[in-house]
Amino acid sequence: MKLIRRSTNETVSLEDGFLWSDEFSWNPIKQALEYAVDGTPIVQEGRMKGGRPITLLAKNTNQGWIQRKYLSQLYSWSLQQGEQFQLVFEFPHDNRTFDVIFYHEKTAFEASPVKEQPTISDSDYYNATLRFLEFSRANQ
Repeated sequence: MKLIRRSTNETVSLEDGFLWSDEFSWNPIKQALEYAVDGTPIVQEGRMKGGRPITLLAKNTNQGWIQRKYLSQLYSWSLQQGEQFQLVFEFPHDNRTFDVIFYHEKTAFEASPVKEQPTISDSDYYNATLRFLEFSRANQ
């Protein structure tokens, strides 16, 4: 898996082991229900054009690791307002691509050192949770 910064084409590789925890919990169909004076239901329905959350996390401490140098890069990217990214899955069974932004409303990412002690090197590993929002570039 990798994250590509659209404005510069820079890439950060994400190691295997991240689980897309909310992949099947988002419903793009929205409904509004009202009742007419005689009690007849009036239902309006529409499909959302973006805003699907993509939360990548480790289900346990033995997976979903990321080196400090890459975590620092992601943190720096997340602080750039208006930046857009491409999240690319690179698995034999899954090669989907998503246009995303960092999801700051839900905390863009969280991380803690794997060894649960202060890190001393940029190559030290962290367990991470990364949160993105998918958007449709056609609607931007």
